[in-house]
Amino acid sequence: MLLIPIGDVHLGARACDVDALRRTVSEIQNTENAFWVGMGDYAECINLTDKRFDLKSLEPRFLPRLDDLANACFEELKQILTPIREKCLGLLVGNHEETLRLRQSQDIHGALCLALRAPNLGYDCLLRWTFRRCKAAKHGRFPATTLKILASHGTIASRRPGAKINRMEDIASNFNCDIAMFGHGHSKLASERIELDVPASGTMRLMERKKIVIMTGCYRKNHAEGTLDYAEKAGYPPVPIGSPRIRIRPFALPRDRFVVSVG
Repeated sequence: MLLIPIGDVHLGARACDVDALRRTVSEIQNTENAFWVGMGDYAECINLTDKRFDLKSLEPRFLPRLDDLANACFEELKQILTPIREKCLGLLVGNHEETLRLRQSQDIHGALCLALRAPNLGYDCLLRWTFRRCKAAKHGRFPATTLKILASHGTIASRRPGAKINRMEDIASNFNCDIAMFGHGHSKLASERIELDVPASGTMRLMERKKIVIMTGCYRKNHAEGTLDYAEKAGYPPVPIGSPRIRIRPFALPRDRFVVSVG
């Protein structure tokens, strides 16, 4: 089982790597048992009247629709993501979409959820993902196991990787989950820990659970030729482009259930 979080695309920005996004979509579409979660900030959502607007940071192909940028981005996102809508576990909203909704009463996140027939997961959510074996065990039942996933667009934007991981681990400690995924920070990072428990009844023994926290990457570069981008002005470092991959073996031993690749 493969889980790929997709977020911080920022379509509409000149620094958005749309080709990388299309490659990720193609991988999900053509990989058996591959699924994805939307992590928010799918579009830049900075319109002409927004004080943050900078013409030099706008992708030139959107220039003919300066008066309708959000809808132009929505239409392209719908076209790109429709081939994998049946594999979507849900879509989080990001701070860029949320700012557009609050300031200009335009909910392109809600429209995208409707267009892709995807659950609207809000800003933070807990997912419960149940796996069941097709072959019955000796007692005649079909074994099942459940993963709990925390998904959050988040507000973590520290400059140093260690600070981002520390903050993710702090937040994840508030939730009973196996996987915690955070967007917003434009980094591909992962950390894991082993937690110990004992059975609620029966023979006393140590039980292990592997818990991983992940920052889910981005598709927006911090530096692009021909721009005076805010990320460049702020001195942000160049960032890896793309999404991490989480390989899930739901019935494996706890230490072997998840393998995360951020390369």
